[in-house]
Amino acid sequence: MRLAIGFGLAQGRALRRGARPFGALLGLVLTVFGSGLAAAFETPPTVSAASVLGAQASGPNYRVDPEVHSDGLLRLFVLKTAFGTFDIAGEGLMRERIRELSALRKLNEMSASDVFVKSLERQATAPLRFGADLITSPAETLKKSASGVANMFSRIGTGIANTSANRDSIAGSILGVDAARRALAVQLGVDPYTDFPPLAAKLNDIAAASAMGGLSVRGMMLAIPGGAGVAISSTTTVDSVRATLAERTSTQIVEQVIGMLTRMKVSRALAERFVQNRSYTPTDLLLITKALASLKVGGNALFVAKAAEATTREEAYFQRSRALLLASNAKALGIGPFVGVGGFPLNRLKDGRLLALFPLDEIAWTETVAGLFGKVSSVNPGDGKAPVLVTNGTLTPMAQAEISRAGWTVERVK
Repeated sequence: MRLAIGFGLAQGRALRRGARPFGALLGLVLTVFGSGLAAAFETPPTVSAASVLGAQASGPNYRVDPEVHSDGLLRLFVLKTAFGTFDIAGEGLMRERIRELSALRKLNEMSASDVFVKSLERQATAPLRFGADLITSPAETLKKSASGVANMFSRIGTGIANTSANRDSIAGSILGVDAARRALAVQLGVDPYTDFPPLAAKLNDIAAASAMGGLSVRGMMLAIPGGAGVAISSTTTVDSVRATLAERTSTQIVEQVIGMLTRMKVSRALAERFVQNRSYTPTDLLLITKALASLKVGGNALFVAKAAEATTREEAYFQRSRALLLASNAKALGIGPFVGVGGFPLNRLKDGRLLALFPLDEIAWTETVAGLFGKVSSVNPGDGKAPVLVTNGTLTPMAQAEISRAGWTVERVK
């Protein structure tokens, strides 16, 4: 059984109905570390949304169900919006959705402004004007559409090489819609390739009005009540690649990622399989690869191979979060190379201990979690050093006691 962090919608609903958890970390839990150690287990705690999210438990355009269940590893949120109800697995992804809903509210304010309405009117005739120019003067029209694009040849090459990984459209690239969407998203501090349907649709609408209505992204930002400089608070991880996201197409980012991975001794075939996985956005691919590069350790192909198997957005987000958590704590923990344990990439610390570092919300001692810490000797044979669990989440008292009894050292990081 392989790892699947995809705490999908069906799993979330099953948990809320009281069914036993299935999937998630089962591959890692049961295959890597063996059978459970305890006969008695606990039910994962249910908490209030307010206790976890504080004032962000509700906002002008959303509400999180007050009762938040758990599968013993991640909290399972129910997000209710005007655009539908969404099941969200994990506090990290939940907070990302909250940022995206804040950005969506700003975009809605923008689309109600006089500036946007006038741009929309100009947009209505823009495709006709472009089409007419293309017929009467094709060379001049194509010259205008490419004006100022210094990396044209790079775009052509990457588009041909990685068609299946491309997230931009030909028409959108020619008309400037894709560039406007990227610039607008970066200004708002959200992923230009977001998989959150309401935000993705609104970004495309406003980008089209900007590109074909002749209004700059800065002009669009001025249309938001409150003036220029309005931006949604973004994570430092996305902030770190803002320029790349704004300036490069998705295929250029993919080629950058493949180049970085091959320099880390990841085969091109594996790198291409990774970038073609649509569970990841180009932003995810870039962040994961930069995080791995910063580690400067061996065995990166083990991590990439497991990440390439992701089948859900939740699993992809887990792999991204794990890579970033490894990178941010590499020096403090003394993280060494990746090693394969039962088909899953863990790490050796520089002192030789085995490290299992996971971004989790709260670990409860469930039957599933118990398997994670069974048969320690078979995982770390004969070296006499206790393996280390590191997480940015919390543990229930029972989980803490049982994991320690199983011979693990437990550490927490931010």
